[in-house]
Amino acid sequence: MGADKETREKLIDSARREFIEKGYNKASLRKICADAGVTTGALYFFFEDKEALFGAIADGPYNELIAILKSHFEEDEALMEQPYDAEEGDHDAFVEELVHHLYQNYDVFHMLLTKAQGSKYENAVDDLADILDETYTKMSAKMGSHYGGKVNKAMVHWLTHMILDAFIHMITHEKDEEKALAHIKKVMNFITKGWTAVIDK
Repeated sequence: MGADKETREKLIDSARREFIEKGYNKASLRKICADAGVTTGALYFFFEDKEALFGAIADGPYNELIAILKSHFEEDEALMEQPYDAEEGDHDAFVEELVHHLYQNYDVFHMLLTKAQGSKYENAVDDLADILDETYTKMSAKMGSHYGGKVNKAMVHWLTHMILDAFIHMITHEKDEEKALAHIKKVMNFITKGWTAVIDK
C-alpha cells in the first residue's frame, strides 16, 4: 500500500510539472511516466486516462475555490435581505481568503487559465462567469426591491466580467501574493461601490 501511494504521488508530481510547462494538449504521458520512473501500465493502474490525471492536480484547488465563492455568496445574499450600502473594506476578509487560496495554488490556477485547452477545464472561465452572473443577478434583484428599481441585467453581466477579468489579470500578471492582494483590494472596493449602478431607478 505504501509503495502504491508513493508511485501515485510520483506520477502526480511529474504530471504537474509537465502540464504546467506544456499545457494539457501538449503534455506527454510517456514523458510523465519516464520522469516518474514508472511504466505507462503503472499510470493506467492509478488513472483511467490523461483527463483523470489532470483532474488529480486541478480538481481539489478548483472545487475549494467554488466552495469559497459559494460561502461568500450565501453571506452576501443574507446581507441583501435589508437595504445595504457598501463600505470600503466590506469584502476584505473574503478577498484575503480568496487571494491566499489562489496563490497557495498559483501554478495550478495559472495552468487552468492559460493551458487547460482540451481538458474538462477549458471552459472554466465561462463556468465561473455563469456562477457569478447568476448569483449577482439574484442579489441585485434583492437590492432593487429595496431601492424601488429594476435590475439592469446587462450591467450585472458587465460588472460580473469586470470582477472576473480583474482576478484573471491578477493571476496572469502578478506572481507576488502580497502585491496582488493590495491591488485587487482596491479594485474590489471600486467595483463594490458601483453596484448600485445595476439598478435602473
